[in-house]
Amino acid sequence: MNDQRQVVAALNDRTGRVLVIRRRDTGFFTQPGTLVDPGGDPLDALRAALWRDLGVSLPRTAFAPCECEPTWEPSNPSRMTPTIGFAARAILTEITPAERIAEAVWVNPEDPHVGPRAPLTEDTILPRVVDAMGG
Repeated sequence: MNDQRQVVAALNDRTGRVLVIRRRDTGFFTQPGTLVDPGGDPLDALRAALWRDLGVSLPRTAFAPCECEPTWEPSNPSRMTPTIGFAARAILTEITPAERIAEAVWVNPEDPHVGPRAPLTEDTILPRVVDAMGG
């Protein structure tokens, strides 16, 4: 049994665009994130992953919890994983993707023009961002 959890970030810029990434080991665009081992702090793990994968450093206070349903992992579509989400407004839109990130794109959540998108991104994150923006 796997007790890991997936933690993801819904990062918005000042204009309301959302950051989506595609790692080299997947074909899907999704939110940046990582797996968290049992007992690990999800937000600490997420902040470390954002720094490692994108060069993004945000304080703990920049993040707000965001409810997410369990979803499959983009790197392992056969496995459903409990998912913890956090939303944050990113002040800077410049990012520095690590080697393992094939693409990192700021998209309009109402018309993202990238794909394919992982179900968490398509069915949960982007619609909630649109709702929060009054769309």
